[in-house]
Amino acid sequence: MQKFISTYIKGDKIIWAIFVIMIIASAVTMYSASSSLAHKAVAKGGTYYAPVWMHVMFLLGGLAVVFFVHKLPFKYIMMAVRPMYIASLILLVLTPIIGVSVNGARRWISLFGILFQPSELVKVSTVLFLACLLSQYQNKKDKTPDDGLWRYLICLLVPSVIIMVDNLSTALLLVLIGFMMMYFARLSWKLLMKMIGIGVLGVSLVIGVIWLAPDAEPHVPTSEHTVMTHQQTSGLLPRLSTWKKRLSRFFEETPEEEKYTLTEENYQERRAKIAVANGKWFGLGIGNSVQRDFLPLAYADFIFSLMIEEVGFLAIFVIILYLAFMYRVGVLIKKQCNSVAQSLIALGLSSMIMVQTYINVFIAVGLAPVSGQPLPLFSRGGTSILITSLYFGIILCISKTAMEQNEEAKMQKMRKQAESCDKGN
Repeated sequence: MQKFISTYIKGDKIIWAIFVIMIIASAVTMYSASSSLAHKAVAKGGTYYAPVWMHVMFLLGGLAVVFFVHKLPFKYIMMAVRPMYIASLILLVLTPIIGVSVNGARRWISLFGILFQPSELVKVSTVLFLACLLSQYQNKKDKTPDDGLWRYLICLLVPSVIIMVDNLSTALLLVLIGFMMMYFARLSWKLLMKMIGIGVLGVSLVIGVIWLAPDAEPHVPTSEHTVMTHQQTSGLLPRLSTWKKRLSRFFEETPEEEKYTLTEENYQERRAKIAVANGKWFGLGIGNSVQRDFLPLAYADFIFSLMIEEVGFLAIFVIILYLAFMYRVGVLIKKQCNSVAQSLIALGLSSMIMVQTYINVFIAVGLAPVSGQPLPLFSRGGTSILITSLYFGIILCISKTAMEQNEEAKMQKMRKQAESCDKGN
């Protein structure tokens, strides 16, 4: 086994271990969380294990993605950055035209009967492209990082604005990660503060527009994805009323008589809180969740609530895994990476995973309004799993490349020392 790992598994072994532990934990969690899907699968003539097996197949596909990508020469990834960015933008623009709507949101394109979410591909391609742009203005005598500002903004804001039409939380997430990458790339504080001011003003404007949006008929997600044609969610910002309801429920004080009442509007949040409350300290035990049969999309947006219900405070182990992953990326950048582009890509992709994790966890415990952000590698969804695996694969490819470059540098140094000794003799 040790020979196999040393021969075929390259890059940081701890990051590899974290990824494998995550996919195992994800499979176990989904076994419990997908009970409602299992009943529906049986009703349609399938088996109880069909939803879990589908999830496991995507996890194994993610493992294959990590293995394949981490074996690639890093230069091939860099060569693919611009074509990937352009292709993802084209798919994103086509989504409102040829896409389908799931649970009131038009974010998917159907390819050979499989739903694919272009915004997930846009996130990774934008991080890669922005990292390449930022690296072009580093350590140059005639350039400073501030000089490429307009190129950075165009690269970041074009996909963000398109995504915002139907997925505000993902657009804001992408902008936040882009800003963090600009900070890592050492843009001047003066410029960063101006961007923060404009960002706060922009977010306030968006919230104001949402708050003034007219109310619409309530939409209650079911435990199964309901696919509709794109004409059913028409309009410039078809999700405005949904955003308004989510913000209202989060910020407005709930009347005393409604605090413990389940309604169509608060059903998801209330069920999630009940699941968290049921967990107490040590949970009900793996596989013993009660709310999994009542909480809509328990296997997706609120899967962390189910974890707490089953294992209690031990669910923090999942957060520790993500923190350990971020720490190892920091070690990679500090001790191994010799390339600015590699460092920025690793920081951007790892930050995307961490911020998305915190958003999902905060929503699950009621500290943030519902946004539909999945828990990376745990929430059900093939596109999310495969793209998150791509993040890991690229980071491990960077780690492998940096290790090989450092090893080669050591060998060259040793050869030069040997040559010096020979000449001296």
